[in-house]
Amino acid sequence: MSSVGSRHRSLRDETVDEIRRLILDGELAPGERLSELSMSERLGVSRLPVREAFRRLEAEGLVEALPRRGVRVVELDQHELDTVREMRVALELIAVRRTIMKADPQVRATLRDLLEKGNAASAAGDRETLDAINDQFHDVLGEGSGSRFLCEVLRSVRNQAHHLVGGKSNAVEPSWSEHAAIITATLDEDEELAMMLMRRHLTQRHANQGGLHRSQA
Repeated sequence: MSSVGSRHRSLRDETVDEIRRLILDGELAPGERLSELSMSERLGVSRLPVREAFRRLEAEGLVEALPRRGVRVVELDQHELDTVREMRVALELIAVRRTIMKADPQVRATLRDLLEKGNAASAAGDRETLDAINDQFHDVLGEGSGSRFLCEVLRSVRNQAHHLVGGKSNAVEPSWSEHAAIITATLDEDEELAMMLMRRHLTQRHANQGGLHRSQA
């Protein structure tokens, strides 16, 4: 496996993405202390991009600064998880409504493409492709709102929601049929139905997840 430092994207962005992935995948546990030195050695980069990544991830709510001791992965309680979930529902509904109102042709084409590929992957039992499409689904709706700010905040809140249940591996797997129904209602410009389906989709996922991951209780 190549180190982060050997890739060609912005080194800062690559470093942020990799540390975020480690947190969301549960490889960096809630409460775990992270130092610039240890993380730079682990990723094969200098300390500067790691320092910048820590600042970015602190703004996203995934790490918190420790005076003169680096940072640690955020460990929040059930109240915070409930708040993040409530925020996510509100933001996702705004994204759906604004996507329908804006009706951007490129976004609509992307949604039709996701619907076609998702249906094909579901019929073929292609779990890997379906997982990738399910991840794209919410990002496309965020981008469809036409607001970069909303898109970035929504992505941050989704990441925090995953983190607070112990990473993506502990999150409830999304149902493609639910996503497909939301996409169809969005393409049909049925705002009321699309928002109802999105609210029900997220509410059911949260109910299935229950309380905090065991390590966060």
